[in-house]
Amino acid sequence: MKKSAQPFLLLSFLILLVASPILAEGSERSVSFRGRQIDLEPYVNGFPYSGFQPFLKAGKLYYYHQAKTTELKQLDLDGQVDLRKGLSISDIDFSTRNVWGLKYNKNQKKVFWSGDEKNDEVINLYSLDPETKQIRKYTDVPYIFGWNWDEKGVEVAYIARLGHIEKRLSQVRLLNLSTGKERIICQDNAGMRFTWTSPSWQPEGKGVVVSMLKDADRNLGNLAWIDFETGKITVLTDTEKPRTWPAASKDWLSSEAFTYLSNEDGFRNLYRYNLKDRQSKQLTQFKRDISDSALIEVDGKKQIFIVLSNPIENELIVLDPFNGKEILRQKVELNLSILDAEGNSLLVSCTSGSSKFQIDEITASSTGLSFKTRVDVPEDLKAKIVHAKQERVEFPTFDIDPQTGKTRMLHAFLYSPENPLPKDQATVMIQSFYGGGNSFRTRTQILAEAGVYVLSPSPRGSSGFGREFSALNDKDLGGNEILDIIYAAKFISKKLGIPPERIGCYGGSHGGYATMRLLTFPGEINGIKADFDWGFGISHAGFSDITHFYEHCNIPDWVVLEAGDPKTERKKLDDRSPLYHADKGRGKLLLTHGTNDSRVPIEGSRAMASALRKHNKEVVLVEFEGQGHGIKGLENNVRNYNVWFRFLESL
Repeated sequence: MKKSAQPFLLLSFLILLVASPILAEGSERSVSFRGRQIDLEPYVNGFPYSGFQPFLKAGKLYYYHQAKTTELKQLDLDGQVDLRKGLSISDIDFSTRNVWGLKYNKNQKKVFWSGDEKNDEVINLYSLDPETKQIRKYTDVPYIFGWNWDEKGVEVAYIARLGHIEKRLSQVRLLNLSTGKERIICQDNAGMRFTWTSPSWQPEGKGVVVSMLKDADRNLGNLAWIDFETGKITVLTDTEKPRTWPAASKDWLSSEAFTYLSNEDGFRNLYRYNLKDRQSKQLTQFKRDISDSALIEVDGKKQIFIVLSNPIENELIVLDPFNGKEILRQKVELNLSILDAEGNSLLVSCTSGSSKFQIDEITASSTGLSFKTRVDVPEDLKAKIVHAKQERVEFPTFDIDPQTGKTRMLHAFLYSPENPLPKDQATVMIQSFYGGGNSFRTRTQILAEAGVYVLSPSPRGSSGFGREFSALNDKDLGGNEILDIIYAAKFISKKLGIPPERIGCYGGSHGGYATMRLLTFPGEINGIKADFDWGFGISHAGFSDITHFYEHCNIPDWVVLEAGDPKTERKKLDDRSPLYHADKGRGKLLLTHGTNDSRVPIEGSRAMASALRKHNKEVVLVEFEGQGHGIKGLENNVRNYNVWFRFLESL
């Protein structure tokens, strides 16, 4: 997300910059905008740590330290945690790889993960020996949906995706970590397909519970039991009930019973399932989503620790999983995510729109919860990286909410700079998708220091407001979700008194597509007219032609679920593809993209730039050589911020 201080000429059509992966020595870590100088150093290097993964049972903490390279470090979890004293356990620059699901295997004394070797999302299973720094690759498949090992840490069950687009098949495989030998347990079919899931091992090792999609529809998610002896797949949930991403717990209540999260009643609630009698029981009936949960033990009794949240409020609940009775409930101001749990202790990450990061240890007892901060951002740094006042706002969109019978109101966070630009220069940037979360974003605070307002809305399709709201944009990519952002722009323009020419949108991936769609919107969709005269947009890793994206990405099933089937709905998808409305482009557009992106291939941005150029529209394309779907590494991030502000300065 960032770029070095090298002057370049902004032409009225296309500029192509190929960003080299290494920044020259002595290059500036600062940006200038409207007479202001913003020091990037505190943001990108003041707290150069990320990716925290503690393991209480092993007493170890793993995390990344970003400097000239990104190092994986190990630290013992005894006493005071000092991140500066972490031991580097690998010679690899982890900014050149994707690493997902980092876990420590105490029996093997190794760190495991699924990931790639060059930011290309060819996902396989790897291990790292912290003593020797030796890395071992265990699998050789195009993609791993998920994996987990048994209680002894000897065997790994993993889900391998083998094919491509509609012909793809996936298999559950069992891998012995000691011998390296594996066997295929079963394979899915078109009617019931494996999906992203971490297999949940039955305690005696007889099989695993995984997630599957009926007819490849994410709204028809199910749980299935995989019997290792027979290879039989038994679907456990009602296949006629709509639900998205049901997930079985890692730890079981007994050899036959486990808990799982499902939103089949509209919100993500907790259920208990018994394999012996094939019975499911709903334990909670919350009207907010459970964002996280973990099995803990208090005074010898198994209990479930629950994080109940949406972008507006958060509560912690401890629940008896056998009768569903609440033992305690406590409100918290920060967003919490469970990192690990052991006995009656949990380590959780805490964040908010104005709090970058901390790790708290929570101890549960019969009398309540106690908190102790184990990792925090230094106080002097906080003053350097927080420059926005956060305000929750609601704005009306175009349709009627069936729950209220009134105009639908949408949630957003407005980040107002402490020191805004003069009235005649006031600028707003609107996040075009996956916004509205109460979490710290470095980009937002940098923009605030530059005097720029940021609006982060939750258009239909966003998570945190129940299954029905999340599903409102299914099969409607580029439709009503785009209208919501247009209405957000109209709202903020009126609220702040800032004209459309100084209002822009930005986003990555789906949000990158949405940005291009907004700047080329034809004025009507689904029979509804709407318009906004955007001043500019910034799209990262976006797709401009939905069908081309489907044919060349590594998530074609997402395209079918979100947009429709290119085989039968090609005309609709072309009409919603920004590429074919380049003649309608308004404002200036910045496109950034990694050359190694397999999730959203770079050809989408290149084609969009070319199409806009043909129609004499203003566009800048910046390619990041060797980068994947995201921009990784300290200097690449600095480089990207410089790209952003040179573009904004040119407006």
